[in-house]
Amino acid sequence: LQINLSAGDAAYAAVTVPRLLHAHPGCAERLLVLDACRQPRTRIYNPEQRAPFENWRQRLEVVRSLSRDLLGAGLVDRVEELTHDDRRFSIWATRYQRPWMRQSHDYGGCAVMPYWAGIDLPKTNYVIHYDADMWIHQAPGFDWAAAAIAALAMHSQVVMAAPRSSPPGFALDAPSLHEGRPATRVNEGWLNDWFSTRCFLIDRTRLAPHLPLIGRSWGAVLALRRLLDRGYPPAPEIILHRTLGARGLRCLHLADERAWMLHPIQKDATYLRLLPALTSALDRGQVPPAQRGWADIRVDEWTSWNPSPTD
Repeated sequence: LQINLSAGDAAYAAVTVPRLLHAHPGCAERLLVLDACRQPRTRIYNPEQRAPFENWRQRLEVVRSLSRDLLGAGLVDRVEELTHDDRRFSIWATRYQRPWMRQSHDYGGCAVMPYWAGIDLPKTNYVIHYDADMWIHQAPGFDWAAAAIAALAMHSQVVMAAPRSSPPGFALDAPSLHEGRPATRVNEGWLNDWFSTRCFLIDRTRLAPHLPLIGRSWGAVLALRRLLDRGYPPAPEIILHRTLGARGLRCLHLADERAWMLHPIQKDATYLRLLPALTSALDRGQVPPAQRGWADIRVDEWTSWNPSPTD
C-alpha cells in the first residue's frame, strides 16, 4: 500500500491518510512517498500564486510531522522523502520515461516523480496507490484490491485496476455519469484506456515489458517541447494513456458496489469543515443523492444535506 503525500495535503491529511492506511490490513508493507519538491514555474503554473514559499515550507513541515507520527505509531512501515537533488530521479526517468526527463513535476505543477517512485520502490508485484486527498468507502470485510487481483487473472490485457470512481445508485452502466473514455463491459466491471493516478492497483510484472513508457519518436517530440517550454513534461496519466492504451492494455474499474471513491476539487475552508461529516457518511456508505455518479465531491450538496436512511 503506497500513498503520495505533499505540502498541498497539509490541511486534511491527518484525516484522510489514516483512513486509507486502514483500508487494506493485509498489505505486506505501507509506504508513504513524501513529495518535498517545490513545483517549478512554467508558462501556465506559478507556485507563488498557489502558495508563497514560506507558506509552502510550513505546510511541508506539517506533513513531515504527520509522516513521522504515522511511522512512530506503526501505521506505516516506511517514509520516502523526495527532494530535488534525489539521485534516484535519473534512475526513474530512465526506467519509466527518458533519461533526460528528470523533472519532479509536470507542466501544470502536478507530481511526476512521486508516482514513478510509488510504483518502483515497493518490492511486491501488486501495488495499491492512493493520492493523500482521496476518500474511499469500503464495506466491512471487503477489500477491493483483493477483488481486483482476482479479476486480473481473467483479463490478460489489464495492467491496472481501481474501484468504482463514484458512488453507485445511478442508471448508467458505467463507473460514473461523466466517463471521458469509451468503456467495455466485462463481468467484473468496465475496461478503458485511461489510467487515473488518483487510485489504482498495478501489476508490475505486466507493466515491465512496456518500460520505458516513452519511445524514441515521442521522446523527440517531448525534447522539442522541452526546448520551447510548451507542454513539457507531460503528466504520468498522459504517458500511461498514450503508451499503454495504444498497445491494447486497459484499466479495470470494478463494478462491485461495496467499494467506491470520492475526490475533492474544492479544498477551501468550506470543504475542510465537511471533513467530519465526510468521514462519518463514508463509513456508513452514505452520500447526498446528487453525489451519486459523480467522482468529484459536490461541496454545495454536502453542505445542504440532511441524511436520511435511504441516502
